[in-house]
Amino acid sequence: MNTAIHYQFLTDASIRVDNITLRPWPDFTVLGDPEKADPIVCDLLESDDPFAMLWRGKIPDGTLRVIKCFPQCLWRGLLEVSQLHTDYFLQWSGHCPALIGLMAIHESRRQTDRDIDRIAALYRGREERMRVLGLPPTREAFRILSKVPVEDCYPAQLEQLRVTVNDPARRRLMRHLKTITTETLDTLQLPAECLDINLLQISAEAQLPQQCDSVSEVCREIMQFRQVTKKYPLWPYKGKNVTLNDLVQARNLLEIRLALGKDNSLARFPAPPLEAIGSSKLVIEPLTSVRALFKEGKEMSNCIMTYARSILEGKHYAYRMLHPERATILLRKNFDNWYPAEIRCHENGYASADTIDLVHRWAGAETAGKEVADDFPF
Repeated sequence: MNTAIHYQFLTDASIRVDNITLRPWPDFTVLGDPEKADPIVCDLLESDDPFAMLWRGKIPDGTLRVIKCFPQCLWRGLLEVSQLHTDYFLQWSGHCPALIGLMAIHESRRQTDRDIDRIAALYRGREERMRVLGLPPTREAFRILSKVPVEDCYPAQLEQLRVTVNDPARRRLMRHLKTITTETLDTLQLPAECLDINLLQISAEAQLPQQCDSVSEVCREIMQFRQVTKKYPLWPYKGKNVTLNDLVQARNLLEIRLALGKDNSLARFPAPPLEAIGSSKLVIEPLTSVRALFKEGKEMSNCIMTYARSILEGKHYAYRMLHPERATILLRKNFDNWYPAEIRCHENGYASADTIDLVHRWAGAETAGKEVADDFPF
């Protein structure tokens, strides 16, 4: 609640804040700068101030709940749309919130003009509704819009959606998706040669590792690296067998190649700080090259490759464990000593307590009995 806003309650039940006047629903209008009114509207819909409660008193509870499901930056536009036909507003907000969101951000110089367009969209059927909003007047386009959850209906994402739905090639891809999220829309902004159904499904469903901001960002970095190496626009990362881990590994390998030059795959790391061990109880081998590190990351479906630069700088070192269970070990240097920062099995699964104890004894490190989670994840 914004307690710094002081309301002046007018005789016609309007609210004035500085030089902005807001008439109450169902005749909601902003007199003044609409953009400056946005935070005032949000406060009026949430504040416990008696004047705010009086001002929003005529808004039906169900309508107010639906408006609050959308991002706050749409609330002013949603108040305008909801008062034109409350039942249609509630119906379409449930079936296709992106459609209502696009109505809320519909632009005209005057609210009267916006309302005329919105009334046409609400009352004249699907084709007119889609035409007013600048969308293809087809059932397919409507079904695509209905896949966007209400929490992703931000103005920027809605504009991305409008542009993307108007692209036939991208529209054909979107028809296969169950849900279209902010991440999906961002991925759809990539060049066409990068896009396929699998990549969109990865962006919609994959759990991102700590080193990744988004699937689209990983792809953009790969594009940049391939442009430098003159391999773009060739894009070999398509098909249902490509995973997010494959993309991350490809990005990391390309980065290392650019850093180390053309002989990167043969580049040797510093000497291992701890010797390999092979016994009936424990088998551990050092990963002494970029190629070996990349192969380990691919086999174990982890992001150990992200530590290549740190290994070259002498801050970390990586090993692979073959017995008593298969795992990747990451050592971290602390002054002159090395200790196990991570011991992870396939797809970052945790090793058993007995295995962790064996590794710590091999490293000559004290163990608390279990690995500390999320210390240096890979």
